Amino acid sequence: MKKYLVILLLIVLEGGLAWGQDNFYYSQYHQTAAVRNPAFTGIDNFLDIKLNFRSQWNGFSDAPTTSTFGINGYLQNETPSILSQYGLRTSQPNYIDSLSRKSITYKQLIRHGLGSFVVYDVQGPYEQISAILNYAIHLPLSKTTKMSLGVSTAIINQRYDLDKIRLQYPDEDEFYQSLIASGGKSTKIDVYPGVVVYGGKAYISYSVRKLISRPISSDEVIIEDQGIGQEVMAGIQFTLSDRVKLLPSVYWTSTNINKSVLNSSLKILVNDKTWAGL
Repeated sequence: MKKYLVILLLIVLEGGLAWGQDNFYYSQYHQTAAVRNPAFTGIDNFLDIKLNFRSQWNGFSDAPTTSTFGINGYLQNETPSILSQYGLRTSQPNYIDSLSRKSITYKQLIRHGLGSFVVYDVQGPYEQISAILNYAIHLPLSKTTKMSLGVSTAIINQRYDLDKIRLQYPDEDEFYQSLIASGGKSTKIDVYPGVVVYGGKAYISYSVRKLISRPISSDEVIIEDQGIGQEVMAGIQFTLSDRVKLLPSVYWTSTNINKSVLNSSLKILVNDKTWAGL
């Protein structure tokens, strides 16, 4: 156990703090995993509804903020294992008792996840609103391990508030002039996939951002190609006692034009209800 804690401490100390703004970003990436990787959609056994707000550089004028509202869950047919939990639905208790002896096919173990998110991101004069729809299919690999494959489609509206932009020589700046000509607005569609392998007390995921990115209506100068992004997220759970669990995780991201960034997190979960972390 001491060896794991030393490794975790080194990861935390080396976690990068700098970030080149590339769309929206979360410090608590594990709380919005389905936004970063669609394969996380429907991974939990409950309907997950979240409202998230992040404020950076407090005290500075027009500091970046990110707001997110999302809902995701799983869709599943009533397999025998699920029906056995709801005996009040039938007047034939003998049938319910016989369900435990019925075999469950592989098809019945497959699960589908569906989710939707809205993200509002502001960085100085730049604003971005994203409407995201996720789908994932969860496939059993063994009795304790599953693999989820997901795909996300995002409609993204970008806008520059031209009143907040001040240039010394505006007439000589081609990009600024293109913004004026287009009204500073653009809309595009992004499609990106992801995969998660999880089970027991660990998970690892991989996703590709902006695999397909197409303008819908815009001046192409506004939609700058920031390159395909790759993201990896991994975590593991250690049981410290009957009530306390330790959950370290890491998140790595990189694009074609930005340097790699490594983030790390450590959570302590108490009674599966309350957690704190850094």
